[in-house]
Amino acid sequence: MDNFLAWSHSRRKLFIDCPKMLYHSAVAKKGSPDKIEFVQTAAMLAGNEIDNALTARIATATPLPEKFAQWEGMGSVVLAAPGTKFTQMKIAFDQTMKPCGYMDWDKAWLRVIYDLAIVNVPEKRACIIDWKNGMIWLDEDQLKLFAATGFLFWPEIDTIDTSYAWLKHGITSDATYHRRDLPEMWAELLPDVERMQVAFRNNHWPAEPKRGKQTCGWCSVNRAGICKSAAGPYKGQ
Repeated sequence: MDNFLAWSHSRRKLFIDCPKMLYHSAVAKKGSPDKIEFVQTAAMLAGNEIDNALTARIATATPLPEKFAQWEGMGSVVLAAPGTKFTQMKIAFDQTMKPCGYMDWDKAWLRVIYDLAIVNVPEKRACIIDWKNGMIWLDEDQLKLFAATGFLFWPEIDTIDTSYAWLKHGITSDATYHRRDLPEMWAELLPDVERMQVAFRNNHWPAEPKRGKQTCGWCSVNRAGICKSAAGPYKGQ
């Protein structure tokens, strides 16, 4: 058994929502009857299509497809912004918080993906943007993790602006972080990660839905019918 469970924002969030949900989706071994395989929904596919189009627009100046033309202005603004642009940027860190390869399965402890990062070294400032194609649901912990890992990866940067770009709504949710606040940021993020590691070492994944029926109503474990402690029925398709 590995001595740690690699984590990301999504794994941390799953654990907070319900440890049993994380176990069945990310810890149980492939092929095990406990394993719930990932199913990509139509909404996810639509979001990926938009992500890919925006990535191509910024990375290679590829024109947006006609159905995404409404976001051409945003793409132009990004291209004109000062700084180096990175799209679909994957970074990882080992347990000492040193950068490592994203695919280093035996070493990578934390993984993050930035949809878009703009790094302006002369200004000691960076911007990290996450494209959102669905309903507005603010999760500040993800923005905080973007900034915290950005400060580790770019030691010359002192300020990081983060943003959810709500594409269907034409608005953003923004938060700015400063390097001086980095210890406090990690102090807010890591306790739940440590609880997750304890659960992993003890192989203890109780059904503890954070929002009760609301959590269980959209849980893939509940959908599969293998949770005997669900607070309510599955509500999805």
